[in-house]
Amino acid sequence: MKMQSTVRVAIGTLVIAGALVGAGCHRHHTPTERADWMTGKIAKHLDLDDQQKAKLAAVKDEAMAVRAESEKERKATMEEVIAQVQSDRLDQAKLARLFEQHQAGQTRLMQRLLPKLAEWHGTLRPEQKAEAVEHLRKWMERYGDH
Repeated sequence: MKMQSTVRVAIGTLVIAGALVGAGCHRHHTPTERADWMTGKIAKHLDLDDQQKAKLAAVKDEAMAVRAESEKERKATMEEVIAQVQSDRLDQAKLARLFEQHQAGQTRLMQRLLPKLAEWHGTLRPEQKAEAVEHLRKWMERYGDH
């Protein structure tokens, strides 16, 4: 039973590490370029007005600020994961702490972003929300199993 927990934590940590690395390499653009591309795509598909675009830009700016602040933490986490992979034996407690730190970081991110996201969401018209739902459903169909 304990071995299963160890394996799950190790696999979870490796998946998180892979996701962090993969997210950083996608299309070889900077995070700011990716954020600009995504907000532009959202603005186009939802036909946002200037006020809505400004609120969406505030969400993007906050997300970029959080990302910049957490860059050192992400690098340190990856170095710890690498050290664990290289070691003869996995330190379960250390991997569990890394996972908890990652979860705490995600919680901090959401606490900072959700108010701005809710403010932007409040500006959307019903037809824009319907369009957003349609795009989310298409995305789920395409990527839902991955």
